[in-house]
Amino acid sequence: MWCPSLNYITLHYAYIFVMGLLSLPFLYLHGNMSAMDAYFMGVSASTESGLNVLDLNELRLYQQIYLYCTTVFTQMGFTNILVVVVRLYWFNKHLSDFDPREESDLEFGEPKAPSPGIDDVGDGRDAGNGTAARKARKTCDDLGLHPQHDTLTDRGGAEIASHGAADMRQHDPQTLRPLGESRSLDRAAALASSVFVIGREPTSSPMSREPARRRRVSDDMPYLSSGATVGRNSQFYNLTRQDRNELGGIEYRSLKLLLKVVVVYYFGVHLVGAIGLVGWILQGSPKYAAHLAEFAQDKIWWAFYTSQTAVCNLGFTLTPDSMLFFRDAPWVMFWLSLLTFAGNTLYPVFLRCILWTMSKMTPRRSSIQEPLQFLLAHPRRCYALLFPCGTTWALFGIIMGLNLLGTLILLVLDLHNPEFTRLTAAQRVAAAFFQSAAARHTGAASFTLSSLSPGAQFTLLVMMYISAFPVAMSIRSSNIYEEKSLGYYAPDPTYDEDRGATYLLQHMQKQLGFDLWYIFLGLFCLSVSEASKLADPNQPAFSFFALFFEVVSAYGGVGLTMGYPGITSALSTRFTTFGKVVMCAMMIRGRHRGMPHGLDRAIMLPGEWLEEERSG
Repeated sequence: MWCPSLNYITLHYAYIFVMGLLSLPFLYLHGNMSAMDAYFMGVSASTESGLNVLDLNELRLYQQIYLYCTTVFTQMGFTNILVVVVRLYWFNKHLSDFDPREESDLEFGEPKAPSPGIDDVGDGRDAGNGTAARKARKTCDDLGLHPQHDTLTDRGGAEIASHGAADMRQHDPQTLRPLGESRSLDRAAALASSVFVIGREPTSSPMSREPARRRRVSDDMPYLSSGATVGRNSQFYNLTRQDRNELGGIEYRSLKLLLKVVVVYYFGVHLVGAIGLVGWILQGSPKYAAHLAEFAQDKIWWAFYTSQTAVCNLGFTLTPDSMLFFRDAPWVMFWLSLLTFAGNTLYPVFLRCILWTMSKMTPRRSSIQEPLQFLLAHPRRCYALLFPCGTTWALFGIIMGLNLLGTLILLVLDLHNPEFTRLTAAQRVAAAFFQSAAARHTGAASFTLSSLSPGAQFTLLVMMYISAFPVAMSIRSSNIYEEKSLGYYAPDPTYDEDRGATYLLQHMQKQLGFDLWYIFLGLFCLSVSEASKLADPNQPAFSFFALFFEVVSAYGGVGLTMGYPGITSALSTRFTTFGKVVMCAMMIRGRHRGMPHGLDRAIMLPGEWLEEERSG
């Protein structure tokens, strides 16, 4: 009997699917909606799509809380926190459950000298107490602020040992253990680190490819041997056992620090966003509070829910008209736009900025200075959504460029549109800026989309489709760690990484191949299930473009909709049961479009890795 392989992508699909199914006991059992509508709302919340077939103000408070929690625990930031937690868990597990029989086939030689114990790894103290440690901190600081990138990809054919883990505090006599125990623990750490931190590398490459030029790292990292080199995207080579111990130790401590940072960042952004809205709604114009009271919504709860819907890029709002009533409040428009960026598209930018700021504000001799510099210099060795300096700046420029372009198009094409002319210049710019930002993920609306010009509608359609491209291309552009350590994309020998533009175009073609057939299949299914409505001249709102817009919105995880006369929910509200099932499938598939297509052996357990090597 066939069953899917149990890897990260499969587990993520299962997680999202189960979170959607939980909507049945939480939403359906109350009796104020059908089972299909309950499942649709659950899937929309768990995939951050934001399409709603029911107005949230009509739900009970516990149902609103369920949708709130579902989104928080399925959002990109939270799932990546879980990845870091699992990596640290398995690292520690292998230190205690190490099988010495596996080690003989994975090690590439005996250590030159016994290594110290590893029980102090990640204890938060400096890696040594001498001139070398201070020099290492200084050099790492320089490397973190001005990371060097080798433009040539590794083409070497030599066998490479990339196992690592253990203590950075090698010269502390208080941590020394007996030879046998020390070696056993050190080898366990090496295996755990090689699987979950450093990753597996190929042992050979085609002879037709010329040897790689690699940069020596002995000057950048004095605690590594003189023969150690680094290739593209912080891939280390020619490491001795002692080098692997040093590198594994600093990576492990960096992961522990990173976990604290991303947890505080994720939940802190929610809290700060809510505080900004609470202050505004309590001190702002009474008309906004009256609008909330009209739909029986508490002002504090509205602030927290709206902050969450922006950070998680969901799009659900407690007012049925989305954000239309608040479009004349520039503070709300810009504040929600900022939260939208911080929670999704500019998440890697904000995260790197925080780490860089911490490195500047902490003392040079601080225990966290070395992990901070390692995270800045070698970000992709520790986190999928933390990029090198150049890639981060490029991502920031692309996102801002797209948002400004979308804002300009909206302002120009709808210059005389009553939706715009009723606003002042400042209000118009703020509302257009928010709508442009929301078009790539959040899905909240500051304008009635069906009243916008056709050019503006098409622009929003394109923006929704390319929503995942900037971050996905940033991940692919730093693919060495992605392929061999995080295990995100299996190596493809047809990709030429030395040609940057061509390389990205190849990945874009692959992304298009992943997307387009599924979008058109879903569109075909909806064209069949909703054929009678499409052919009915009395339902002009049920046009093929509106259907296409709805499909792309669901697949892109955005939530914008052309709507339907007489209702304030999405066009999907008028779909048949089969049509709603198709939309749920579009949302689930689209949730995974910016994620790995497959996993390599880098996150396998040592036993699984060894078994595949022997059978392969």
